[in-house]
Amino acid sequence: MAEASAVPFRRVILILLPVLLLVAGGWWWLSRPEYVVFAQGLRAADAAAVVAELDKRGTPYRLEGGGTTILVPADRAADTRVALAGSEVAARGLVGFELFNESDMGLTNFAQKINYQRALQGELTRTILMMDGVAAARVHLALPEKALFRGDRAQASAAVAIEMKPGAVLDRARVAGIQRLVAAAAIDLPEARVVVLDGAGRQIGGGVEGTAPDEREALRQLFTARASDAVAAVWPGRASRVTVRIVADGPVALDGGERTFPLAVQVQTPAQPSAEDRDRIAESVNAALAIDTARGDAVTFVTGPVDPIAMPLPPTPVATGSVAIEPESTPLPVASGWSWWIAAGAALAVLGIVALLRRRARPAMDVADQEAFALRLRQTLEAADVRS
Repeated sequence: MAEASAVPFRRVILILLPVLLLVAGGWWWLSRPEYVVFAQGLRAADAAAVVAELDKRGTPYRLEGGGTTILVPADRAADTRVALAGSEVAARGLVGFELFNESDMGLTNFAQKINYQRALQGELTRTILMMDGVAAARVHLALPEKALFRGDRAQASAAVAIEMKPGAVLDRARVAGIQRLVAAAAIDLPEARVVVLDGAGRQIGGGVEGTAPDEREALRQLFTARASDAVAAVWPGRASRVTVRIVADGPVALDGGERTFPLAVQVQTPAQPSAEDRDRIAESVNAALAIDTARGDAVTFVTGPVDPIAMPLPPTPVATGSVAIEPESTPLPVASGWSWWIAAGAALAVLGIVALLRRRARPAMDVADQEAFALRLRQTLEAADVRS
């Protein structure tokens, strides 16, 4: 009887045990946290920084994709993302202008400049990292000290290294935009001196040796002066304006004194010159600037108003034929101020001497004449008082 009752009990155990295991497994499966992707496509250094921050906060995580993808519990993903956004992990170790939030007044001028350069590099790197497709970036600035004399000044320069995400392409337009960004953020930094490198270390922008903008303008003015002299030599006394444009996007230079870049020369005149004059002008300009159409040089003629400042003075008219030329009247020299005073003094002296001689030669008046003269003088004075 006991043996018969033991058999059903064993059967019950064999039936209930798998059921209990299935229930426990289902409960564990349903109660375990769901993991979602927190970050993916990370470099080893960035993944290590994120994992260290998660360990510090006690947040569970899992690694997939050879350590390039990090997963965290779904119920803690939002909180963890916000927490890490305000940590040093989001800044990737970069420092910006927050470096001056607690500035030390005891720092030397040199230390302040170094901190400013570090802050500017960090801000530029953060801005570049915000661009679509950029995985990593570094910016290096070389800002020289200001010199008293212009000839002693060194030009500023910059280098930007960019690593793109898989599938992203850094095209020429974006390279030019990054160059303009860095050049605009630094003082006296031309775009041509901003070197851009890709993740493989290849130069994809900037760093081309050539002329600075002021030297480029000096070359243009030199060629303009040569062309203007060439036009004036074969077309003297005529109003004209010569414009020379350097047809080159990048920096230009004279290789051994020879020009290797094309020029566009435009000769503007108020009226259309004759075919003979056009040929003479073109030939003179071609000789002065070594025009070569195979290189891309071109000389064009246009008609239009010419700036009066650029117009030469008209030639002096010359009389021809039987018309007599009247000599110009030469103005008489005008006496100076001292000569007038001397002449006036001499005249007064002569008049005084003559009056004195006449007075001595005239006989003295008697008493009757004196009384008559006094009466006339009195009447004259009274009449003058009445009129006034």
